[in-house]
Amino acid sequence: MSIGGGEALHHARLMILPTPFGLFWAVLVVLLLLLGINYENSLAHGLAFWLFSLALISIFRSWRNLAGVRVKLAADGEAYAGGELRLVVRLSGRLRAHAIDVRLGDSKQRLEIHAGEGSAPLGLSVAVRGQFTLPTLTLESRWPLGLVRLWAWVAIDMPVLIYPQPELPSAPQGSRRTLEQVEQGDFAGLRRYVPGDAPSHIAWKHWGRSGELVTKRFETPARPSLWLDYEACRGDMEQRLGELTARVLAAEEAQATYGLRLPGQTLSIASGGAHRHRVLEALALFGGERVLPWSAQQLAVAERGRSGRGAA
Repeated sequence: MSIGGGEALHHARLMILPTPFGLFWAVLVVLLLLLGINYENSLAHGLAFWLFSLALISIFRSWRNLAGVRVKLAADGEAYAGGELRLVVRLSGRLRAHAIDVRLGDSKQRLEIHAGEGSAPLGLSVAVRGQFTLPTLTLESRWPLGLVRLWAWVAIDMPVLIYPQPELPSAPQGSRRTLEQVEQGDFAGLRRYVPGDAPSHIAWKHWGRSGELVTKRFETPARPSLWLDYEACRGDMEQRLGELTARVLAAEEAQATYGLRLPGQTLSIASGGAHRHRVLEALALFGGERVLPWSAQQLAVAERGRSGRGAA
């Protein structure tokens, strides 16, 4: 799922500053120029102008390395509290670009663009459920000589959902039997053998008695329907939401149809990816649909880290 970006980095959005090495380079050029003037040394003059020309070419190449690059950010799977939000950043628009550092929050990657495309994974630790705005994405390049630092900021305008942390998996009652039924079904009789039937379904005993080759026929039972009820769970709100999240994942694994009952909200029984997303979204936003800044997530991650070190 695409989260944001897609626009090209126009030259007006690129910012540039000299690096410490670039300042040293500039001072060296000035000193060589003064040395050449003071001592009328043509070699010093030539070296100063050569270094100055090299710096100009390097700055231009550095600007060309980022100008026109398109940025896209996409989610890589679902994110649950206490885990990691996995993202993929994709750069395109130039045939080739070098040593581009991508930073999002505490996550940083370096990537190259080859044949017009380049991508890298990013991961952000998450500690609490809810809807959050992502931090600003930063692209930075010091290629080719490290004389200047060129960077651009890309704001991500679409929030991300963090689902509740699943409690210890508690599979819905009867889910194990459901898996067995879906795999084999109930015996419903025999039919004439058709080339291509699985050998394991051929009634070999019947063939041994009568010499007639027949195949066992099975009927697959209907999938069970489950209601996941907030009031049926125990504990505080987060514990109940965590248990419901675990039951949703178990129901999906058992290929069951299910519905959700929350205080003030009911999602009817259904199945499929869209239904799964609606149910998990309802659990993530239960108790407050306000979009929170990413700093709230960072504070929660830091607090969890301090609690873990204190417990140890």
